Amino acid sequence: MKKVCLFSLCLAFFTTNAFAAQQYTMEEAVKKALADNRSIIASEKKSESSKSALWAARGAFGPSVNANYQITHDPHSDALKKLKNETIYTFGVEVRQPLFQGFQLLNAAQKAKLKLEYDELQVKKTNIAIANEVQTAFLQYLMAEESVESALKSVQRAKEQLGIAQNGYELGLRPKIDVLQAQYELSSTEATLIENENNKNSLKAKLNALLNIPVEQETTFVGKLESVPYSFIFEEEVKKAFAQLPDVQMAEKSMNMAEKDMNIALGSFLPKIDGVIQYSTFGSDWDANGKLRSHEVDPTLKITTPTENTTYSIVGTMNLFSTGQKYFRVREAKSGVEALQAQVELTYNNAALNVKVCILKLQDAFRTVEASTRALESARQSYYDAKTRYEYQLGTNLEMLTAQSDLAEAELLYISSKANYLVALSNMYAAVGEINPSLTKK
Repeated sequence: MKKVCLFSLCLAFFTTNAFAAQQYTMEEAVKKALADNRSIIASEKKSESSKSALWAARGAFGPSVNANYQITHDPHSDALKKLKNETIYTFGVEVRQPLFQGFQLLNAAQKAKLKLEYDELQVKKTNIAIANEVQTAFLQYLMAEESVESALKSVQRAKEQLGIAQNGYELGLRPKIDVLQAQYELSSTEATLIENENNKNSLKAKLNALLNIPVEQETTFVGKLESVPYSFIFEEEVKKAFAQLPDVQMAEKSMNMAEKDMNIALGSFLPKIDGVIQYSTFGSDWDANGKLRSHEVDPTLKITTPTENTTYSIVGTMNLFSTGQKYFRVREAKSGVEALQAQVELTYNNAALNVKVCILKLQDAFRTVEASTRALESARQSYYDAKTRYEYQLGTNLEMLTAQSDLAEAELLYISSKANYLVALSNMYAAVGEINPSLTKK
């Protein structure tokens, strides 16, 4: 009996731990997403693919070896009639080493290296975007969580107001309309509470998805919407963006790859030179070992024609006319380079603009937090004054309900201003190509 109880306790303990809600701070959530998010993994796999393509391009510099085996049966051939059999087996090996390919191999390898660097930058860009998205969703979740708490307080205040109005009506001190207005205010705040709770649950599911956690799994996200001091100078942040923002570097890599494409197209006008070694052997047996005998003169004598041969050669080829195909391919590649040069300049301008906009939004968000803090203090004082006046029958129900509504609105404005400030801070780090998981000052 004791063993059964012990087993049950152990089972209950492990089951409880297995299904316990996982808990994440914002920093932990960002790190979890950077490790497990599917978009990041897809970018990393694409980068690995480019790495293989680079090795393939470099492999083109080395020699290639081709082997062939041929069986020939032609009873009507005069040459074969002189032999014992009408079937000839031929085996050959060719080793070809590129010596000069009009710099096409070199440019192809350099382009493959640029493509690998481009895809590595894409991984970095995806990491920054996912970190920013997780932080935004996390902060919105905290805002929704505080909004639920604020709505609960509003519901409680509405219930108290309804109770006061109901008591006053029963004592004949208040009209029926005060009760009806209080009931409407309570229903309205309850509807707001339901909306905020639904928004909170939706954001939790979104965070689970970003962290590669089943959306239905119970997860706890902990944190507070606390303002973090910042110090960003436009000139310094623009330099950071130009130096480390993936978009800027990716634009330059794209232009460099287009230049390599143009060089590859130009290389088609130059000759191609290969060093070739060819070995061949043939015979009347399947192993093509050269045992051919003539039966016209003396079947015991081997034929005098050699059946095994090795040749060494240097082969040069050059296309002299292609109906303008190569010329227009060069023009096409050149136009592509010029277009990407303009795109690089545009990317630099957009990066600077984005930094400027993010700094301005951050400054506005900081001032909004200060303004909403003052507004909340005023709304609270106004509510307490209106409540006191109403309880002592010195104020009207309309004044009370207005103050109550203003307080609820001020609380939500204060909560959203804190969240918007931190979201703006996250966007600022993303604009300069940095990841700050906790948004603390570096």
